[in-house]
Amino acid sequence: MFKRLLIVVLGLMIAFFVQSATAADPKWEEKQTACFEQIGLKPGEVIGQADWKRVEGLIPISIMEWLKKGYLDNLKIAEFKYDASLDDEWVNASRKNAGKYKLDKKKKNLLEAATGKAPLWIHGEPFPYVDVKNDPDGAMKFIFNRDVATRRLETFAQQFLVEWVSPRGLDRELTGVYAYYSYWCKPKGQVRNPRKHQYRDLTAVLSPYDMAGTAQIGLRKLDGSSDDVFVYIPAIRRVKKMSGANRSDPYVGTDFCVDDAYGWVGDTVSMKWRFLEERVGLFSTVEWGADTPSKMKRMPDGSWRSPPDEISMKLGYEVEGWKGAEWAPVNLAWIPRSFYVLEAIALDRFYNYGKIVYWIDRENFAINYKVIYNRAMEYWKTLIVPSTFMEWGGKKGMIGGGFGYLIYDEKSHHASVAFTAGVRRGMNLYQVFDSPKFAAKTFTVEGLRMWSK
Repeated sequence: MFKRLLIVVLGLMIAFFVQSATAADPKWEEKQTACFEQIGLKPGEVIGQADWKRVEGLIPISIMEWLKKGYLDNLKIAEFKYDASLDDEWVNASRKNAGKYKLDKKKKNLLEAATGKAPLWIHGEPFPYVDVKNDPDGAMKFIFNRDVATRRLETFAQQFLVEWVSPRGLDRELTGVYAYYSYWCKPKGQVRNPRKHQYRDLTAVLSPYDMAGTAQIGLRKLDGSSDDVFVYIPAIRRVKKMSGANRSDPYVGTDFCVDDAYGWVGDTVSMKWRFLEERVGLFSTVEWGADTPSKMKRMPDGSWRSPPDEISMKLGYEVEGWKGAEWAPVNLAWIPRSFYVLEAIALDRFYNYGKIVYWIDRENFAINYKVIYNRAMEYWKTLIVPSTFMEWGGKKGMIGGGFGYLIYDEKSHHASVAFTAGVRRGMNLYQVFDSPKFAAKTFTVEGLRMWSK
């Protein structure tokens, strides 16, 4: 009897501690219901071309035009079946940072308030109580919060498959790996960082053969100066140092540029950020991700890996009888959420993008939409980032691009789609973090050559 009672008590204690470790917003269901009431839609409804006005203002104008033109059809209105906010451990760590950080007056770089130096380590958002609407630097502070929150996985890697899709359907494809090593947010605290980097990232092409071995590393500096970028080019078997300003150039012939990853991986201080509005809109994610988070699995080497049964985006050209655009996603769920809409304009006059408008989830920092204008301020492209919500070791957070990315060029009528989850063309795409295979030495010029042919 005593044994049974002890087991029950221990079970309750474990349940309590697990819940308290991940709980964040006990009123999330009430907030979601309020959003539905505000927009006049209900879960289960399907919005088609004929009734596009029902979602007017809830998605970017460019995507609404896709719906009006019939490129996109059957928007499935859904709801999150779980709390899609960050965990208590992260929220509490963020609150402790109040007053610890500031922005440099000239470059707007992130600094420690006490020392006036760029921080070597941060845990939690640097500006937990930022007034995004009224603070003149509120938009930039919010983006710094996002920078830190989305790098909290310490070391992260994912396989990706990119498809070029035209009005004819699939044109070609490419596979590769993206990974980063972050010096901020390491759970065990600060590590050696003699070169004072914020993080290092790597992008390597695995196929097709004529492009395989092309690999690039970027070194993001703490002082806010331009990235150091090195590229290994298989054709000449050499590593070349590139300008950190070319991050807006097309990536290996796709419609993406390097800074489009996760919606934004550029240097925050390279842009002038401005708050435009706060609004309730429709957050897009793969239907599977609306019902359940990606429950990361602990592997024998200590890393965390996404499950193999995730379902990635499906495109129009794969569906028999589909009448929309060949590149259009057909299995997204559209969920009401509260967004900050921000504008960014590059300080570098040679940056290929002009004005950029971001729709960012207020609570979990996921960039869901990126509307891109050219240097003449004419509308050019739209990027959709169906994000994954992940749970691991009592923690949780939204990882931008967990299901992939889709970008459509309005001028060339061409799209590129990156897949990063599920089984696609025989590949089991997955995400992994805290892997010992991706140590700091992986992200060096010497390490770059390891990805060559």
